[in-house]
Amino acid sequence: MVKKKLKINSLQELQSFAQKVANCLKGREVILLKGNLASGKTTFTRYLLDAIQSGAGEQVNSPTFSVMNEYETDKFPVYHVDLYRVKSFDLSDVIGSGVVIVEWPEKWLYDITDVPVLMLEIRVTGENERIFEISVKNGEYLERCLK
Repeated sequence: MVKKKLKINSLQELQSFAQKVANCLKGREVILLKGNLASGKTTFTRYLLDAIQSGAGEQVNSPTFSVMNEYETDKFPVYHVDLYRVKSFDLSDVIGSGVVIVEWPEKWLYDITDVPVLMLEIRVTGENERIFEISVKNGEYLERCLK
């Protein structure tokens, strides 16, 4: 598992990074978003959806209370999951059938072995500044694409 750090200095840079990630996706990845409250997990997801399909990001909101929101795009479904208030949640029906974005991932999600996993650990360093620690598992094409 290769780890890379990326400094994001503005919302525009975050949007550009989300576009880069979107360009790498094939439609069966799991993206784990780890970071404190207000670190930008939902904002990244909004930008990512908009990069996958123009205008799709407008419908993104945090699934804190619904646990999972599903978004249909022309390319593939996107499942946005928030496990902040949940101890366990069965994702077996959606893993591999679209892009699954998980905020507040549980430890067992790190052990997924049958689909590519992109882990983004977000650390706040300023008002709009973040350090993204990026790691990829089971997805050499993601590693190459995100270089």
